[in-house]
Amino acid sequence: MSKLDYINKHLFFYSLICGIGAIIYGWEVGIASFGEKFGLYRFEKGSGYVATDDKNIREMIITPSFTVGGMVGSLLVLWITDSLGRSKSLRISAVVYFIGAAFQILGGKIIYLCIGRFIAGIASGIASTLCPLYLAEISPKEIRGSLGIINAIGLQLGMCFASLYDTLCLKLITKNMEAQWRVALAGLAIPSIIFLLIVWFLPETPRYLLMKNKNDQALKVLANIREKNTDDPSVSNEFNEMSNRLKVELLDGIVTWKEAINTKSILYRLIIVSVLQLLHMLVGVNAIGYYSTQIYSEYLNLSLPKYGAWLATLNNFASFFLTLPAMRYIENIGRKPILKWGAFALGCCMVGIYFKCLLFARTKDKIYGWICVIFIYAFTVIYGWSWSSVVFVWQAEVFPLRMRTKANAVGTFFQYVGSMFVTATTTTLMKYLSYNTFLIYAGFCFIAYIFATLCIRETKGLALEEMERLYGGDSVPSKEEIKVNRNIKEKTGNDIISA
Repeated sequence: MSKLDYINKHLFFYSLICGIGAIIYGWEVGIASFGEKFGLYRFEKGSGYVATDDKNIREMIITPSFTVGGMVGSLLVLWITDSLGRSKSLRISAVVYFIGAAFQILGGKIIYLCIGRFIAGIASGIASTLCPLYLAEISPKEIRGSLGIINAIGLQLGMCFASLYDTLCLKLITKNMEAQWRVALAGLAIPSIIFLLIVWFLPETPRYLLMKNKNDQALKVLANIREKNTDDPSVSNEFNEMSNRLKVELLDGIVTWKEAINTKSILYRLIIVSVLQLLHMLVGVNAIGYYSTQIYSEYLNLSLPKYGAWLATLNNFASFFLTLPAMRYIENIGRKPILKWGAFALGCCMVGIYFKCLLFARTKDKIYGWICVIFIYAFTVIYGWSWSSVVFVWQAEVFPLRMRTKANAVGTFFQYVGSMFVTATTTTLMKYLSYNTFLIYAGFCFIAYIFATLCIRETKGLALEEMERLYGGDSVPSKEEIKVNRNIKEKTGNDIISA
């Protein structure tokens, strides 16, 4: 069967809803700061807009407020998801998103902006944890990686819309500065309202329903997602395989934190996911995403009024369109090679950005500035194709159901920790270290390459219930071992059900 044969209208629609949840996150990340209103810039005759003396301090407060909220949201997942379910938790995040957007739009001071970003961050932490997990639990294993990338594509698309919308506000609303920033921030309401309206159509995942012993409902939901009857052989086989394995897996109940710490294979995976998500941010994507216009103006002498906003917008659109092929190749290439070689390529791009900034500083030749822009574009495209696409897919796959929610919450929490570290320190690092800052991020990229090479094991083509074997022993199982393990688990499950 072709991979397209596994996709139907219901699966596409549910994936689209999760993608819109990611679009909101991308829109929040991509939104312009409108710095004069919030004290980042001041206008001087003859010089135009210049940075205020405390710009880096203000940015250290405004920018991380969203990521701090994300940390809180990812921790809330621990308490609400296994009790309320995946779909209800995403509905809560939609409501919270809307409240956070309203605070930013209706406020007018830096305190309201930070509170609104913090509230939106809470919603983002919930959605960022659950959307990849939800997609993993409803997807056929043959296209689970491809559908998992929808989360990354939604993030890129949100950043595209945000940068284009903000650029149009900057260029078209030039006389009324109050209207300019309010209209720009009002753009947040567009994806927030759409998500709030359609998230109610998401059904609960069959695996969660099985975990709650709602077998009949789980079968109906699975049949609905596959657009087949409950007595269809393919649905029956998938349901029986899923049910038998989960019943065996859940005999010991949901993993407690004590058990997770005392179980070597689970603890090892938790450490891997935590470090992976830290590196996910420490490679420097937010340094490029948030401060690209500062790089263009301060290190490359490119005019912000003429080029800055449009360069950032074009960068986001290039990243979005060139991330789309990852949906096809993740199932062919696999997760590990994409993470490994993606990190290596990101490191090379960071080194290239540093050297082009250095050459421009010494020669003032604008050709080096434009080549540096190409390196910045290449970095964001490679990141979108590799780490942005694959990290959450791998994280959502590699844990057993009875530990999956906790593990995804831990991973997402450390993603926000890494994001907060980068967003809070980059502006100060660039103030005192200038473009040498990019060498620091290049170092993290090469650390990520070594980490992916040594610690990541391939999950391509395995059912979610087979992942336990990956880190259950000292070696990765062969195909023959997986088949034997399947037969043993099915026999054990049937024996237990019969008893």
